[in-house]
Amino acid sequence: MNRSYGFWFLNRTKLFAYRLQLAALVLGALGAMAIVSCTGSTERDAQPGPTATFSPADATATWVAFKPELDRLAAESRERQIVQATITAAAAFAEEEANLAAAATLTVEAFVTERDVIAGTGSELTPTPAATPAPLLPPARAIATGEVDRIAFSDGRGSVHTVNPDGADLATVASGSLLAGQFHYTFPVWSPDGGSLVFSSFLIVANSVVQSALHRADADGNGPIITLAVDDTSQSGVGPGVPHFSSWSPDGERIALTTSGEFGIGTILLGSYSGEAPKGIALGAPLYVNWAPDGTAILVHQAEGLHLIPVTGSGSGAPVAIGNGSISFNSPSWSPDSQSFAYVDSFGGKTSVVLTQKSDLDNYEVIADADVRVGLGWSPDGKHLAIARSSGTAFHTLSIYSPADSSERTVYEGDIRAFWWSPDSSRLAIVEDSPVIDLAHMWSVLDVESGEAIPLVTQVLSDEFLFVQVFFDQYTESHHIWAPDSSRLVITGALLDVDRVVQPGGAADLPETFDSQVWVLDAAGVEEPVSIGRGTIASWSPR
Repeated sequence: MNRSYGFWFLNRTKLFAYRLQLAALVLGALGAMAIVSCTGSTERDAQPGPTATFSPADATATWVAFKPELDRLAAESRERQIVQATITAAAAFAEEEANLAAAATLTVEAFVTERDVIAGTGSELTPTPAATPAPLLPPARAIATGEVDRIAFSDGRGSVHTVNPDGADLATVASGSLLAGQFHYTFPVWSPDGGSLVFSSFLIVANSVVQSALHRADADGNGPIITLAVDDTSQSGVGPGVPHFSSWSPDGERIALTTSGEFGIGTILLGSYSGEAPKGIALGAPLYVNWAPDGTAILVHQAEGLHLIPVTGSGSGAPVAIGNGSISFNSPSWSPDSQSFAYVDSFGGKTSVVLTQKSDLDNYEVIADADVRVGLGWSPDGKHLAIARSSGTAFHTLSIYSPADSSERTVYEGDIRAFWWSPDSSRLAIVEDSPVIDLAHMWSVLDVESGEAIPLVTQVLSDEFLFVQVFFDQYTESHHIWAPDSSRLVITGALLDVDRVVQPGGAADLPETFDSQVWVLDAAGVEEPVSIGRGTIASWSPR
């Protein structure tokens, strides 16, 4: 290959420091794991539930925006020509405030009337209180009814766009900036039908993040930007450059939002457009949340404990503890039919991969041995469960478990960082460390049946995309790197020409900065990669 690349975005020194931050994250989790393993139970004892709710009073989270905040946001919205900015998190508070005001008016009127009657100057008619104004709700989200086949991405300069896979028909969904006092929009997440996006924003003043928020907008760039939640305590996000983790419910009605602030890391449920008041479901790190594919439950893995929270309509039930607990995995994995889920559990100091039926949470089936760290992922057709095992940082093996005959076979070995199932369940996209270039990663596509691996590209991942790979098993539900027809992949970062970068003596000659772009790759490895523009994080529409 003979390509020339511009270099402007990723700083090499910064990249190394960022890798150290992520390494500290992983090592911290492993350290916590060692502590937990010393106190593990040999039976499936009941666990204390996760923190079921949190509020401004007990968790210092400012999910409820008071009137001065509402006024300031309204002014900012008008300045940016945003038609409407409704904070769902304040809906309940605003309604309560209006009810209190109406009640106070009624009390005053009643007192005045009673005084006048006693004085003989008034009638005995009961005063009629003024009607309570209904809270203002945001417009309904856009719902796609056909194929979408578009890519949503953040351009690294504060804006979010959607575009065709060939780079045509660019639509700006949210126009932001990196300048102080301006919204910096990032990390778009597709709705299940592909008609809408949710995305995060940072507000930066004097080189410091003073606020983060979650927004919703139509994926075609038409219509207003709707602000769903504002958090004045989230100044670092869940990761470098990543304000939140957002996951739509399968029906698109609700969003599980995980953020980090003065209260630590917490997850709330809020309506995607209904004006529903937010409800806290978990608080504490590490924290991972996974919707059941049918939307009837959420699995919460908080610290070592795993809990199932039933979900019905706009309500959610009490958490139910699952198993003894383990910190040897990040996210559990639901089967596509929502009837069972895979996770890692501990038994007498030993960890195992376990299957549990949603209808019978007290029983389980041990299907395989685990390791120090395990990554799990069901294939979309439900026929296979991918299991990655690690004794250190990278996964060293990737195997496929088939529940039909309870068999397991190793399909790949290497320094694997992440794997992603294709929508047709025939292949796995694999990310692994480059053996010749530090800080670089290689992409390949593995045929599950034959075991043949097709190498694609070597790249330096953008900061946000690297974060997604570290926690890939959490992001597989909300972040789509595969095209809906399983023919292509979308990645972000800088591609490297290995022949040009690696010197005759084996040393890698890397530039100080890298140009982070959005790349579309041919999964068959035949066509050349295509850049569709500058970008730091990208996701394909689910259909």
